Amino acid sequence: MSDDNKDDAKAEGEAEQLTIRVKDQSGEETFFKVKKHTKMSKIFNAYASRKGVDASSLRFLLDGENVEPDSTPKMLELEDQDQIDAVLEQVGGRY
Repeated sequence: MSDDNKDDAKAEGEAEQLTIRVKDQSGEETFFKVKKHTKMSKIFNAYASRKGVDASSLRFLLDGENVEPDSTPKMLELEDQDQIDAVLEQVGGRY
């Protein structure tokens, strides 16, 4: 493989990875470098583990819409440095 082809392959591989920011309610951001075909559930579980909470107690939102665990960054058309919001699941709502 020539040096030019190696550079092209490297650029293609880098394009397959992107950094996703997960921001919590206090404004703290956690960064994940993932491939475009990684299931979001893997990111959600890693985030919950880092925060020491159960993943089922969190909701993940993209532009205010729920993000499904089986979706991927490619399916969601995420770009590098896009942000997902993590919020605590609230049960009920009556007062």
